[in-house]
Amino acid sequence: MPMRNLQQPVETGFAKAARRLGSRADHYRILDPLLPLGNKIGTTHICFDAEAGFQMHRPRMWGNPMAYALCDARGLCIGDLFRQGKVFHFVSAMEACRPPLCVACSAQISVSGMRGAPRLLVDGCPASLVLAGKGEDRHSGMPGAVRAGSYMMHMPVLPGFCLMPYMQVTDDHAFRYLVESVELSAHGIRALLSLQQV
Repeated sequence: MPMRNLQQPVETGFAKAARRLGSRADHYRILDPLLPLGNKIGTTHICFDAEAGFQMHRPRMWGNPMAYALCDARGLCIGDLFRQGKVFHFVSAMEACRPPLCVACSAQISVSGMRGAPRLLVDGCPASLVLAGKGEDRHSGMPGAVRAGSYMMHMPVLPGFCLMPYMQVTDDHAFRYLVESVELSAHGIRALLSLQQV
């Protein structure tokens, strides 16, 4: 049987299973980077698991933001956001007859331009920030100075916005980061950030 003929019954099965195993979530599609939660397109049942088989054997590992989503995937797009209470996920990959791959978000971020052009470009967008190691030694000359933390950020693709090195990121705890390097893809934006300590 061709894959396209299998897709509809598989999606129907995913939707039925999500109604039994999942909980309700608000579903958003980002149209404006300055108002990422301004376009709610509905609610759905959804369940997240660390493995695509949804055996629910273990929780998602610390520091690993990736999770599979069991939901009604009809009409779903890469970059869509789900909110369950205070927890956000965004869709990063979709393939026929497979559950969508999502990123669990740990912060809501704002992005402004490079120094000298600090215009706000993104406001309150859910994103994942995971400590990736120690950054470069800035040679501050301060006794006892420690290296700034280096963070891996995942965020959804935003219409009309392109993240670039040296832009400034601020999270919802008012921590500030400098964008060091950026990877842009159809799945989302991945960037390496350094924590600004002063």
